[in-house]
Amino acid sequence: MIEPRFYSIEKAAVEYLTGLDAARRSSDELAVQKFVRWFGRQRGVDAVRTRDIDGYCDTALPAEASALRGFLSYTYKKGLSVRGLASHVKSHKDSQPSTPSSSEPDDAIHVTVEGLASLRSELATLKEQSITVTDQMRKAAADKDFRENAPLHAAREQKSHIEGRIQEIQSTLSRATTVNGKPNGTSVVLGDTVLLTDLTSGTSLQYKLVDSREASPAKGKLSASSPIGRALLGRHTGDEVECSAPAGTFRYKLERLDPTRA
Repeated sequence: MIEPRFYSIEKAAVEYLTGLDAARRSSDELAVQKFVRWFGRQRGVDAVRTRDIDGYCDTALPAEASALRGFLSYTYKKGLSVRGLASHVKSHKDSQPSTPSSSEPDDAIHVTVEGLASLRSELATLKEQSITVTDQMRKAAADKDFRENAPLHAAREQKSHIEGRIQEIQSTLSRATTVNGKPNGTSVVLGDTVLLTDLTSGTSLQYKLVDSREASPAKGKLSASSPIGRALLGRHTGDEVECSAPAGTFRYKLERLDPTRA
């Protein structure tokens, strides 16, 4: 059985950069990885929307625009993202001022209780690591020959990675809303656990539908914005669903629904 593929934006970025020639990869890598850190490494590529591009470009450097356009064009051609994202990439100087909209439907980030606890735990760990790496940088900087100071360069890179992830988690936590239970668990919503039967192979699958930031198919956590996740939302026990993904078309029967618990 070939399971529907969940493509994290980090995985897509690695594949894109690997396929570039050395010169282009060297010039584009920092810009693409910066966007990946900003958006959230483990979020699905299919979750990127034009509002994300507009928001990112408000602070992006003009030189980063070309690299980001190339990456977003790649994700669309591979069938991983929606049309038109690349055309929304504008450098800060070319961007028109945007007016915040109080009606933006996706300002809140819905996470499970376990996911919220995991993010808080990760944030605490990262802050401790940041202190340790800062100390390593201080010690490495004692070597005055910065040109060949590999430990200092490595520590700086690690510090950048840690701080990027800290900012990412803090942004998520500032907008996070835990998934509440519902009185009648009759239809699938975010946070529910579903038992499926693959109608082609007869294989049983169990997933918990979560926000793309929590998704980990290997751990049984499926992004609600993935093709199969979208097909399941709102469905009832006994329903048959069909979804199309880059790996093909899949048909499942919803055998059991375990509702969210508050």
